[in-house]
Amino acid sequence: MGRDFWEASRVIEQALDAIDHTGDSRMPDTRKIAAMTKARALADRMVALAAVYTDLVARSGATEKTAGTPLSDYLALTEGRTSSEANGLVHQAGRITADPTVRDAALAGTVSPGKAAAAGAVLRELPRHEMSEAQRRAAAETLIDQAAAGATTRQISRSADRVLEQVAPELAPTAAGRAAETERRRQRALKERELNFADDGRGSVRFWGRLPQTEGDLLRKVIGACVERGRGDERRELETLKAQKVTGELTTGQYFAARTALQEREHRTTAQRQADALTDMATTLQNAGHIPAAGGEKPRVIVTLDYMGLLQLAVDTAATGTRSDGTVLDEVSAARLRTALTGTTENSADVSASQVRIACCDAGILPVVLGDQSEILDLGREHRLVTPQIRKALALRDTGCIFPGCQVPAQACQAHHVTPWWAGGATSLDYLVLVCRHHHGVIEPHRFNPAADQWHITFDPDTGRPRAIPPARIRRDLPPDRRDTQQDSAHRPETANGITSGRRLRFGASCHLPATGTTRPATAPRCVCNADAKGPIPEPRRSALSRPCRDL
Repeated sequence: MGRDFWEASRVIEQALDAIDHTGDSRMPDTRKIAAMTKARALADRMVALAAVYTDLVARSGATEKTAGTPLSDYLALTEGRTSSEANGLVHQAGRITADPTVRDAALAGTVSPGKAAAAGAVLRELPRHEMSEAQRRAAAETLIDQAAAGATTRQISRSADRVLEQVAPELAPTAAGRAAETERRRQRALKERELNFADDGRGSVRFWGRLPQTEGDLLRKVIGACVERGRGDERRELETLKAQKVTGELTTGQYFAARTALQEREHRTTAQRQADALTDMATTLQNAGHIPAAGGEKPRVIVTLDYMGLLQLAVDTAATGTRSDGTVLDEVSAARLRTALTGTTENSADVSASQVRIACCDAGILPVVLGDQSEILDLGREHRLVTPQIRKALALRDTGCIFPGCQVPAQACQAHHVTPWWAGGATSLDYLVLVCRHHHGVIEPHRFNPAADQWHITFDPDTGRPRAIPPARIRRDLPPDRRDTQQDSAHRPETANGITSGRRLRFGASCHLPATGTTRPATAPRCVCNADAKGPIPEPRRSALSRPCRDL
């Protein structure tokens, strides 16, 4: 008689705890290999078991009912995974359990979880509603036999037509139906197209994806043409250098210097040339003005400085007469810069952010402090839609979806009113956050039950950064070290950045600094908010020692 899940899981845990690893290093090599093989086989069976219960939770909506959170977000939060990893686990579980025969084979260890998922995906592609129960069972057994015989995951995933010909030849595509099958594959390829980006932590951006055959061939040919043109340009450049050396236009030293520089380009691998070609294509589009706007703004790379860093940059430029890129400042701009910063350099008086910004523009520096035109980033209740200026400020502050573990970038996010517009929320930076389309639905307040226990947004009273706070009912499921803390879900780390640090450059709404008589650090900047902006400050940001700012 079998044991229930909880009794069996206790036995498994006790068995794992009982393994003695002290003699592992003294095992003969053959025993080490056998131990590794056995442990990996057991791990596969545990992965299959986890997939069964993961799919069970997904089908029943258990996490939505008990924790107010979709399953993928629940896994990301409780297990410290990214959203994409959690989504992958949920989808894999659905494929493994798509057919009882395949599921049982994975649980028994007959096939690996990866092959079981591939088999489940193939079975979903077959015309199951037109097949009899015996044919469906035969198809699953055929796929399991292929996996047991050594077929790879890739081979299994491409075997739909062959399986159909074996178990239901009357449903297999005929010669007359090849065109329809080709179109079906085309439509499937269109649905499966993707392009993903991720920082690799080593200074590079890794990207991967897939395109339908036609579009993929086009991209490959265009990049290949760019690569070959580059090789041709290098050959012609070399011939030109040789001719210039012969005619005396270049000295021997100049020739060898140019030849060395050319060799660096010639020695690039094909992969490097293809990467350069793709980058050149994007740069050409940008330079030609063909990059479309996204989220109200054309794509651009923005470097954000904190107030003191910006001020120091201006002071250094005024003192040396040289910009940060090494170019020399003209006399008129240098004089304007020194005049604007006299109070800081000689009398140690504070200079407002607007003065520093104007002075830095004269110095050829365009900092982002209050927006391109020092725009007021608070529209109160008069307007509901977010302006491009507020959108830019949100992108600088949040950098992307603020939901824990979500990596959707800012340009693909939506601006969310923390207090809904229908509940009186204002269109102001202090009442808005960026969230992706999926998580927008997760954190949207319940219109007819405002007190519902669900995800909600708060702002750190010191930094102003948004936090996504989970429902109280999910706290018991969090790891112990995170159970009693509110996780800061904003992407940007707490640095001296003018937007994310305690010395925060406020965008627009009224600000409160320590009242007169309190100690103010010597290095703390004056507030650069717009004191005339409308809209009250959220109560958590007020204190008994606060007063309205009037620095501008």
